Amino acid sequence: MKKSILVAAAIAALSSSSVFAGGSVFGGSSSEDSTGAIYGGASIGQSSDGSCEAANSMLDELNDLAGSELLATSDCANASAWKVFGGYKVTPNLAVEGSYNNLGKYTDSAEIQAIPGVNVDPNLVSTVSEMTAIGVSGVASTPITNEFNVFGKMGVASWSKETELSNTNTRTGVQDPPLSAKTDGVDLTLGAGAEYKINDNWGVRGEVERFDGLNANLYSVGASFSTF
Repeated sequence: MKKSILVAAAIAALSSSSVFAGGSVFGGSSSEDSTGAIYGGASIGQSSDGSCEAANSMLDELNDLAGSELLATSDCANASAWKVFGGYKVTPNLAVEGSYNNLGKYTDSAEIQAIPGVNVDPNLVSTVSEMTAIGVSGVASTPITNEFNVFGKMGVASWSKETELSNTNTRTGVQDPPLSAKTDGVDLTLGAGAEYKINDNWGVRGEVERFDGLNANLYSVGASFSTF
């Protein structure tokens, strides 16, 4: 559902005639021609890990088949995240933007009950995951007023996810050697947001972004600076 909303927002912004004409959605015009402007900024926020929610669904199904709560599910808490970005205005309402995104560190744990023939004692399984992505997107914006605009974005990101898993016997306290895994790839990113101009150079913006390869969403608020 969240992905569908982002797709709709991105397509709406990209297909709006005002994106290329530089006009307002209410029939006005942009306060100035910002073609050629260079901008950058930084944002902080939170990210959500969709793979954790998918794993919980699978565990629930296994527990239903077993008829008991053999496998505990994780809390799937959000992680603190941050990003830095920079872009170039091709037209007043169309830009190319690059970003580095640190989607934070996720720490989850779940207890596996004793299962006859599999494990004699209960075990506590803990995972620590870190996710990052470097992306480039096309950003289409349209002004609502001279100070306020909304935007949609679409692009690709090179992402990486590192996970460490450890298993501890809850009866003896003995911990097995941790296992590490790393996955990476290049996949689609989508986003939508809004920006408010404080003055000719400084602004504040909030946005939500979807990273398909990581199955994660990033929600952030930050400050931006533009050359004009």
